[in-house]
Amino acid sequence: MSKQNLQSLQTVTRRGFLKTAAAVSGTAALAACAPVAAPQGGEGAMADEPVELEISILAGAPVEPVNELIKASFNEKHADVTVTFNMVSGDLAEKYYTAAAAGTLSDVFFSADLFVVPFANNGVTLDLTPYTEGDPDVDIDDVFPNMLGLGVFDGKIQMLPSALDVVTLYYNKSLFDEAGAEVPNAEWTWDDFIVNCQKITALETEDDGTPKYWGLSNATWNWWATVYPWVVGYGGKILDIENNQSTWSDPNTVQALSAYASLWNEHNIAQPLGLDVGGNAFMLGRAATFCHIQSLRGPVREAAADKFEWDVQVMPLMPDGRHRTGMGTWGMSAYAGGNNLDTAYEYIKQLIRPTVQLEAAKAELGVPLLRSVASDPSWMEGLPTPPENLMAFINGADDAILPVIEHPGDCGSFYAGMVSDSYKQALEAVIRGDADAADAFAETDATIQSCLDQNA
Repeated sequence: MSKQNLQSLQTVTRRGFLKTAAAVSGTAALAACAPVAAPQGGEGAMADEPVELEISILAGAPVEPVNELIKASFNEKHADVTVTFNMVSGDLAEKYYTAAAAGTLSDVFFSADLFVVPFANNGVTLDLTPYTEGDPDVDIDDVFPNMLGLGVFDGKIQMLPSALDVVTLYYNKSLFDEAGAEVPNAEWTWDDFIVNCQKITALETEDDGTPKYWGLSNATWNWWATVYPWVVGYGGKILDIENNQSTWSDPNTVQALSAYASLWNEHNIAQPLGLDVGGNAFMLGRAATFCHIQSLRGPVREAAADKFEWDVQVMPLMPDGRHRTGMGTWGMSAYAGGNNLDTAYEYIKQLIRPTVQLEAAKAELGVPLLRSVASDPSWMEGLPTPPENLMAFINGADDAILPVIEHPGDCGSFYAGMVSDSYKQALEAVIRGDADAADAFAETDATIQSCLDQNA
């Protein structure tokens, strides 16, 4: 799931859900959150009489066409089931919570990694784990574990992800060549990145003396998937779960975030925060690199056209020797209060069938999240280029990390609320040179710790 799309969706806490539920009706809310019976086991448990299955999805690519593939695969075995798509948009969390409180949420619905924890905590999503464990048609171990982890909470699968959406380095080959710099390679450290991007900022200056071209776009500067990997790569942490302590001021974390901020405030290779160049600097040819997931291939290709050559590469190596990066994806979940739980699972599981993953990959709707499909070069055959280095989207998977999801709901998360706001405010202050990293993140800890204590 892209950062831009994530920002258009809203995470609602349990308190918000209960408020909505009470407004609809206490009885309906209890029904929506009632314990779900254990699965009866695979396809044989489906009802003999005709079943109608409602699927709530977003219109357009990639969600709608991927669900068309899922539907076709599902109907091969379950032709008696009528599948109906319900197109949704806007504040999905609010709509889903309201429907769940009334007991009218669709059997299956589009979800995303930011929804996994709140939906699970509020009893909206069905735990798919017992279904996958007893299903001979599903090899859950074939799914890249870090990507599967985006849909897991408290050891239970709440969402099956759609594709291998690992944050990867997009780079403008033409700019690197023009500057006489090396193009990114898989052995690069962040020091290599800095040295070569300094050649790009030295290419040409504006009338005020600032660089015309930048080494790094600021489009994803505060996204957890580009920030938190630095913390992990430096051996830091942001939360001591056992002791219920916020640890943004941990020495390794401070060192990591200082190093990240130095791309702006020391090395001057990153596009300044707030600098408006009329759009995405990378797309416009004004920034040499841009960090995002595979779904940006099409938009970048369209924007670059014949203006510049580009490709992708794994993220530079961190001090721990790994290509630390984040992830973000959409997927499909089942409504825990639905009447067709077995059938809903049968639909969702098609998403991780090799045939569906291969078809989606060949239609450029995703990068396969099954190791068996990803390791077979046939998924790349005939795909439009650039990028040429499609394996960069695969090779970053094993070093990719999961977000911290253990904060209490009232404190928010990496995606929204107090945790998100606090770290972003501190990071911006450090990047702009308005605060020292140790002081800024000590304040972040104080803010978050107050909430942790209240929720202990």
